[in-house]
Amino acid sequence: MQPYQRLTGHSKDVSYCAWSPDSSMLLTCSTEPDNLKLWDVSTGTCKHDLRKHDDQVTSCAWLPDGNHFVSGAMTKSISILLWNIDGSMLHKWSGPRVMDLAVNREGTLMYAICSEKKIWAYDLTDKTTQALWSIQETDPITSISLTLDDRYALVNLQTAQELHLWDLENKVLVHKYVGHNHLRYVLRSCFGGINQRFVVSGSEDSNVYVWHREHKQLIEVLGGHLQSVSSISWNPVNPNMFASASDDHTVR
Repeated sequence: MQPYQRLTGHSKDVSYCAWSPDSSMLLTCSTEPDNLKLWDVSTGTCKHDLRKHDDQVTSCAWLPDGNHFVSGAMTKSISILLWNIDGSMLHKWSGPRVMDLAVNREGTLMYAICSEKKIWAYDLTDKTTQALWSIQETDPITSISLTLDDRYALVNLQTAQELHLWDLENKVLVHKYVGHNHLRYVLRSCFGGINQRFVVSGSEDSNVYVWHREHKQLIEVLGGHLQSVSSISWNPVNPNMFASASDDHTVR
């Protein structure tokens, strides 16, 4: 497995990355304050340097039309922003500090991971700030990923060093995945492969961990980064490609 592009421009740790639905663009967040970048994957150039939050941008998620995305930050005054790919800001939400975001395939629901150890569900159609419902976890949550049918959510638990698979329809815990290192930093995982048969997460030991989704078996540990691997995003078009973002200031 070889790197496809090397994207440089962040001055501090790259903490998050997200593919556009057609895989032509990539969003990246950094630990430096108010830093969100939109990249052209084919050329490796930065299209927009987006700065509207007043604190660290922790996460971002694409809407299914590929023309809009949301970003979350650690500030309560502007915790979530809705963007157009031309770089313009369309809407803002205030609320709890956001660790991660996910949007369903219809673009009608947004899921936010906040500091209360909860999964919050929001209605995107009327942009209300009131949550529809929530799921309580036992440990701090650092990431959320949805299956293609929006039925299941994968979350990283920090101090428990586990990944949990939740049935969102019935709001029950389905599977747990263990083996990676996760005690200090924010780590993010995702589904991937044909039929989303894999679960993938970064780790504080600089490796990428791959599990079989249904069997819960750890099947691969991938090296290459020099520091903690913060975020993984699987290519939505090519089932054999994913991007990993690391504290070593690189994306592979």
